Amino acid sequence: MSTIIIYDYVTPAYKAGGPTQSIYNLITNLATYPLQVLATNKDLDGSTIDVSADKWLHFEDTQTKVWYASETSLPLVKEMVKEVSVLFINSIFSHHFNYVSLIRSKAKRIIVSPRGMLDAGSLSQKSWKKKIYLTYWKLLGIHKRCEWHATNEQEKNNIQQVFGTQSKVWVVPNFPRCLPHQAVSKKPQQLKLITVALISPMKNHLLVLKALSIFTIPISYDIYGPIKDKDYWQACQEVIAGLPSNITVSYKGELPPHLLEEALQSVQVCIQPSKSENFGHSLFEAMTAGKPIITSHHTPWNQLSDNRAGVNVDIQNTTEIEQAIRFFAAMDESEWQLWNESCRQYALSKIDIPAIKKGYLQMFENS
Repeated sequence: MSTIIIYDYVTPAYKAGGPTQSIYNLITNLATYPLQVLATNKDLDGSTIDVSADKWLHFEDTQTKVWYASETSLPLVKEMVKEVSVLFINSIFSHHFNYVSLIRSKAKRIIVSPRGMLDAGSLSQKSWKKKIYLTYWKLLGIHKRCEWHATNEQEKNNIQQVFGTQSKVWVVPNFPRCLPHQAVSKKPQQLKLITVALISPMKNHLLVLKALSIFTIPISYDIYGPIKDKDYWQACQEVIAGLPSNITVSYKGELPPHLLEEALQSVQVCIQPSKSENFGHSLFEAMTAGKPIITSHHTPWNQLSDNRAGVNVDIQNTTEIEQAIRFFAAMDESEWQLWNESCRQYALSKIDIPAIKKGYLQMFENS
């Protein structure tokens, strides 16, 4: 049985964020399972990644082979997906790569993984374009050919809300990546924050920056991530320019995943009050490293305060974000160490690697 995974951006690409990390974790955790992956030789910003294009390449120490397609070999990719047992399509709004492959494929089974793109928060961005696109899918009956992959029950509900309750949905969580625990000291009335995410309205950097404007204590805030929305980043920069001198904001550029551990060493709390997160790899990885998180209620990571793992905040305004920042800033060393240990335990308690592996094998093999 041949299983082909298709997504535009595969490691060493990294600027597309979570979906790329999800696929990397999937491949490496199913290392002995023979997979084929079709990707482009580009990253999210259109830059060419450092790979040999238009040939099958072994992916690290796994049984997976990846084809990084250049523009010239895209017609060949469309032929590759015609006769295949299982076509696992990641993303739903990639027209030129994923959609065209779906239309041309005669695969016995087609599984589509929306990767959070059918969540209400995600659909609210460029909503009219997405509404037209999804209407087109339904008018042509494309969704009737597909099975679906959701990473949690909420995403299953989102899929069935859009495409009908008769849709067959496999619920299998993302494979996570766990970082080594980092013991970092903490003095009261100071705080070091970090966000690692695409810079766009979905991630709510602007709300964090506005919340910081009221503080008179020393706070540093490191921002990592590709600038996806230049107008949004310009608005962020305008707020940064008006912050008081006790607030230090540093934009550190794009961060390849293998450098996240190093970036976390100098900070205490990961803040990312996203409008929507299908998983939130950087949030999970920060918790495994011992960094509590401040995030919205629109991620898989909830009941954070009850577990000393972080704080869930309302994102309609800055009030609860301000309260969360003030809460962590006030912590002394002894209380901080409790949260440092507890957030890691919370994150690890949420995963079951053997069960996740079993779920993907059942989905691919339809057992």
